[in-house]
Amino acid sequence: KQWYQRRVAITAGGVEELWAEKAFRHAQVYYKLICSINCTKLKLSKFDEELYQNYMVTFPRVKIDVIDVDKLKSEAAKRRWRSFCRMFEYHVEDYNFGTLLRLDCKDGYSEANTTLVPRVQFLAIEVARNRQGLNMCHLGKDPNPNSKKEAGQEEAVSGATEDNNQDNCAAENGKVEESGARDSEPPAS
Repeated sequence: KQWYQRRVAITAGGVEELWAEKAFRHAQVYYKLICSINCTKLKLSKFDEELYQNYMVTFPRVKIDVIDVDKLKSEAAKRRWRSFCRMFEYHVEDYNFGTLLRLDCKDGYSEANTTLVPRVQFLAIEVARNRQGLNMCHLGKDPNPNSKKEAGQEEAVSGATEDNNQDNCAAENGKVEESGARDSEPPAS
């Protein structure tokens, strides 16, 4: 009996490790994409339009530039998100697979700026962020900030680009906040 329990524990740990690796690889690929192309035209799935339309109807006032994790994970929000995710259960592959979501769209992936959500929730929020131009501040950034630059001139150009992108991000986020179109709390059902 003990060997079985140890085996189950090892297997469960292995599955968790494999899941974490897959989620991390997904996050890396996605961040490279938004750093490389104009993400306002980026298609994340063949259901982007449906995801976006349903998201805007279901969560019209939820603030997506900076997500409050406590509000996102509240019991009321979980119920609404569960219903939303079920709409795509038979359409989006791995619809409930754990996926890493950035809390503040102007920052990259980090432990402090990341939470775990179902894949459909990630897609809905990131499609909305992309369509609204909130991720454009990453265009031209180095997705691997720890990588070595080969020439000093590249660093200067990159630094100027990153400063410009931060300004663009701040301007985009300012537009969202000034518009008053979104509250941080979803409407009561």
